[in-house]
Formats: sequence, C-alpha cells, structure tokens
Amino acid sequence: MKIAGIILIVLGLASLVWGGIPYHKTENVAVFGDLKMQVTEKKEFRVPPLAGGIVILAGAALLFAGARKPAE
Repeated sequence: MKIAGIILIVLGLASLVWGGIPYHKTENVAVFGDLKMQVTEKKEFRVPPLAGGIVILAGAALLFAGARKPAE
C-alpha cells in the first residue's frame, strides 16, 4: 500500500506541475499510389487541477493506511 500511495502522490504532483500529457497525432491527408501525405499535430491531454489534488489525497490516504499497524 505504501508504494501505491507514493506512486499516486508523485503522479498527482506531476499533473499539477505540467498540467497535461503531450502527445502527437498523425493523420493521412491524401494517398496517391505509393505517395502518402501526412499531417502530425501536437496535442495535449489536459488534467484538471482538481483531479491532481484528488490523486494526491488518495495517495496520502494509502500511505497513511499502510503505515498504521494492524490491531492485534
């Protein structure tokens, strides 16, 4: 549980710092026999700050739940 909590906290902080995940999308515009015309667009998957905060809180909850000793 501790490792999962740490991973979630790091992912939440990264989403707040960078704000999104960049990626490239390539589309075929025209194809004439062996000749292809392609367009590559730079896009970004935006992560709302609220979602990043919720992921950080969930990671902290897992981290503290893993740190508690089970009742015997």
